[in-house]
Amino acid sequence: MFDDHRLRNRIHAGIPVLGTWNTMAAPLATEAMARGGFDFQVVDLEHGPFVLDRVHEHVSACEASTACAPLVRVPANADWMVLQALDQGAHGVVVPHVPDVGAARELASSLRYHPEGGRGFTPFSKAGGFTNRDVAGHVERSNSGVVGVAIVESSEGLESAGEIAAVDGIDVVYFGAYDLSQDLGHPGQPMHPAVVEAIADGVQRVRAAGGCAGGFVPQDREGIAWLLEMGMGFITYEVDASILHHHVADVSDWFAGELGR
Repeated sequence: MFDDHRLRNRIHAGIPVLGTWNTMAAPLATEAMARGGFDFQVVDLEHGPFVLDRVHEHVSACEASTACAPLVRVPANADWMVLQALDQGAHGVVVPHVPDVGAARELASSLRYHPEGGRGFTPFSKAGGFTNRDVAGHVERSNSGVVGVAIVESSEGLESAGEIAAVDGIDVVYFGAYDLSQDLGHPGQPMHPAVVEAIADGVQRVRAAGGCAGGFVPQDREGIAWLLEMGMGFITYEVDASILHHHVADVSDWFAGELGR
C-alpha cells in the first residue's frame, strides 16, 4: 500500500534519485530490478506493450522491494488515465507532452483529492487498501506522497519549464530529449549540441524555480555523472529491455571472439 513517501521526500530534499524505464511488461523483471536497488521505475504505458488492467502487478512487484517506487507514464494528460494508474497503486504519474502551465495545473489537479485537486474518489481500490475503514488516512497519504512528473517535449515547453516547475504538485520536470531533438530540428540526435544546450538551460530554470529536473537516458556511469553535474536530480538510467540486451550482447560478443567466429 502507498504509505512510504521516500521518493517524494528525497526529491524535495534535493537528494538525487535513480531509476529506469520499464517497457517489457514483465512483472518478474520489474521485481528483479526493484530488488536490485532502483529508487523508482517508470512503467511506460506510452511506448511499452502494457495492458491498463495489469498495472497493479507492476506496482506489487516494485513494492516487494520496499524501496522502489512504481511510477506510471500514461499516454496522455487525461484525468481518467491518471486516476486508473493511481487507483491501481502507483506512487506517482508521469505525463508526456506538457507544453505549458495550464497543462501542468491540469495534471497536478488530477493527482490529488479535494481540496488539493479533483481526483475521483473511491477507497475500494488497491490504493485505498480495498476498504473504507481508513478514508481519512488514505486521502492524507495519497495527497502528501504522490509524485507528479511533467515531461517537456517541445520548444513551447522549454520556454515554460521554470513556470511548470513552480506549479504546486509538479515534483519533477523531465526533458524528453528525443522528442525535443525533433522539435529543435535535429531528429534522432538527442546529443546534438543545440539540443544539449537547450535542455541544460531548461534545467537551470527548473532549479531556479526550486524544482527537480530529469532527462536523457544515460547508459553508463559517466552518463549519470554528466547529468548530475548538469544539475539533474531525477536520473532515468537505461531501459529494462536495453539493460538485458546489452548484458547478453557483451558476453555473447566476447564468447564469439574467444571461439574465433
